[in-house]
Amino acid sequence: MPCFRLLCWYSSLGAGRRCSSMPKKQGGHLTMKDRRDIEDRLHDGESLNSIASHLKVSWPTVADEVKRHRTQDSPHYRSFGEKNLCRFKSTCDVIGICGIDCHSKCARCSHAVCNRLCDKFEMIEDCPKLERAPYVCNGRRTRLAIGCQYPNWFYDARLAEEEARWSSVDSRQGVNCTPEQLEEMVGVIKPLLKKGQSLEHIWQTHRGEFPVSYRTFYRYINLGVLDICNLNLPKKMRYKPRKKRGKTLPFKTDLQGHTYEDFQKLPSDVQMSAVEMDCVEGKKSDEKAILTLLFRRYCFQLMILMPAQTQECVGRVLDHIEILCGKEEFRKHFGIILTDRGHEFLDPEKIETSIDGGKRCSVYYCDPLQSGQKGRCEKNHVELRKILPKGTSLEGLTNYELSIVCSHVNSYARPVLGGLAPIALASQVLPEDLLDGLAIQRVEPDGVILRPSLLKELGLR
Repeated sequence: MPCFRLLCWYSSLGAGRRCSSMPKKQGGHLTMKDRRDIEDRLHDGESLNSIASHLKVSWPTVADEVKRHRTQDSPHYRSFGEKNLCRFKSTCDVIGICGIDCHSKCARCSHAVCNRLCDKFEMIEDCPKLERAPYVCNGRRTRLAIGCQYPNWFYDARLAEEEARWSSVDSRQGVNCTPEQLEEMVGVIKPLLKKGQSLEHIWQTHRGEFPVSYRTFYRYINLGVLDICNLNLPKKMRYKPRKKRGKTLPFKTDLQGHTYEDFQKLPSDVQMSAVEMDCVEGKKSDEKAILTLLFRRYCFQLMILMPAQTQECVGRVLDHIEILCGKEEFRKHFGIILTDRGHEFLDPEKIETSIDGGKRCSVYYCDPLQSGQKGRCEKNHVELRKILPKGTSLEGLTNYELSIVCSHVNSYARPVLGGLAPIALASQVLPEDLLDGLAIQRVEPDGVILRPSLLKELGLR
């Protein structure tokens, strides 16, 4: 029993000693002050482990720093006299390399001219002691002795700081690709950009095929090394911060129990599983409108054409979805709906009432003029507007054409989903009859087109 206690005590001491040498801050860089401490303590003969403990970094951090930035040419560390560093000096009998009338062997010359003038000069190997810590000669007094015939290596804090700084800058400049790799990347990317795909989508669907990230590719475009300009890239959308309004506008419809405040009282998991409902309009003179339903959890958005932007049409669309899904599946996937206070949605009873007269869901309304409370839906409309820009008439649009638009938008990879397309997740969760009934299909990544010319390119216009 005493031996067991002694072993536990000894183990705890060892664990504490190891932990004390680990860095307080992971991923940090050594400063000039840290490097001066390393140089001074090496000069005093301290071990790398002691230096690491003082700097509160790991032992490999100090060892790598010393080995990476050691140098043979430091103005702070000069040997007394030059050394002959030729590997053949012990057997060499050459005389008069310098051209002076001298009868002594050049290998014994105090000026070590062999290092510079001899054609047969070969550098002697490094001192075997430098293969072990501390890897430099800073604290070795024998480096000044006549008996040391090896080249010296030193750690100089000032030179190490300068080298580290230049290394950091140099690693971020230029093009880290061969001309062949650039040409191959442009050959793949340029046709996809013409289809309206963003670099993020292309990189997610061609993961591992390119030698650089899409952010680096953006930088190459700005450097002008590619046959692509910023005009070829999809427009970057910017949103102005919404202004807060002190007073809420009164609505005639009684929404007690259906407000956004009521929605926020729901458990967070239930809020995340909500469906955001909205309406997309065409021209002001159009009667048709598009009802959109977005599933928050996987960014999948249904798009259904309505003959008119009315409460009756909204109710009929939800009835149609219930028929395709079945009542139980509708409750499961559409149980919580969040929408704005558009006139077409201001009949909660019609939305919540099932075909058989029972309750199929609960609907909640955003605060007045706060459509950002269903921001995922609004943001996803940006992708829809790439195909159907604002002001486009919806009167000539058919349900089949809209299903194609919906398929392309939902086949567009999303970084927030880890590079997956929304339809890849939705097809595993939603009823198959729902997707088939709305003619929504998965489009291959390279076939995704987010341009107004989509329907024309497919021969539908």
